[in-house]
Amino acid sequence: MKVNATRKTRSLITVAVVLGTIATSAVIAACATEEVKSDDKKEEGIGLKQIDSVANAPEAAMPVDATPSPDGKDIYFIAFSSRMDADGIRMERLPAVYKVSATPGGAPQKLFEGAPLQSPFGITISDDGATLFIADSSADGGGEAERSDGRVFSMSAGGGAPVSLAGTEGITPAGIEASGASLYVTGRKDGMAGLFKTGIGGGAVSAVAVGGPFSDPGGVAVTRSGIAYVIDTGSATGSQSLASVVKIMPDGKTEILLDGLSVGHPAGIALVNDESAILVSGLDRAQGTDRVFRVSLGDRSVTTLSEKIGEFYESAGLHRARNSEVFAWADSHANGTGTVYVLKP
Repeated sequence: MKVNATRKTRSLITVAVVLGTIATSAVIAACATEEVKSDDKKEEGIGLKQIDSVANAPEAAMPVDATPSPDGKDIYFIAFSSRMDADGIRMERLPAVYKVSATPGGAPQKLFEGAPLQSPFGITISDDGATLFIADSSADGGGEAERSDGRVFSMSAGGGAPVSLAGTEGITPAGIEASGASLYVTGRKDGMAGLFKTGIGGGAVSAVAVGGPFSDPGGVAVTRSGIAYVIDTGSATGSQSLASVVKIMPDGKTEILLDGLSVGHPAGIALVNDESAILVSGLDRAQGTDRVFRVSLGDRSVTTLSEKIGEFYESAGLHRARNSEVFAWADSHANGTGTVYVLKP
């Protein structure tokens, strides 16, 4: 999917992920105003040495986002299934939710496919591991829907039909993260881009921070104390269409942590378990190939993971298990049909 594609993205199969048209921007910065030059040397590695492919199957193609169970033993992900159309003429793709073991060798289990899902791009799981939350950017809108028709769905982690989460109608959701009793959603509401918050059971949606540095917010990660980090796929300080990492305090105050970042779509971000750093699903400046960046929240230094993933070019969603240092990361076309990886120390 193209980085920073038009914000009124069309629904379901017309979405660029299905067409495989993922493009790249370039540049990673060490802070909001200080660009890292292409010849700067960065330490290779982000402290995650075990990199395992756990889902690479044509029946679960083009994964766009993945999240581990709280204990890190299972991975839930959004991808696309295939079936013959009603006329029996051609194969069609349907958005679907899958589960697979975090241990390599298992086959993906399809939990649900099709309507009401249209263009799901974000997935997260409740702290107790019982409920999945899905950000769908054009739910219930049909083939000509625009992202303003989106909402958040909840569904049992054991399977079953997704249910619209009350209060989220009219949000244009992108990134999503459950934290305790709260659900954080990035996107647009009432024409304003930013970070929003509701309960995991639904209800009133409040703005944590809108406007300001936000242009097209994507992935979100939240600390235990309620500090959020959001990838915004429009530059906060420059005219170029590059991404920023925005820090949002619980009171809504914002700070640009990094600017000029090259990322995939959906733009993935996750905190390490001790909350000393964030990981960002990104792209190499020169080659446009996959990288996972580790950004220290102390000195803002950046290190890079390219082992096993550096030959691919459609970096997508990234999440960490709630209670362990286990990460799920997706590339929508890796190894032909797209691959979900598990990253561990």
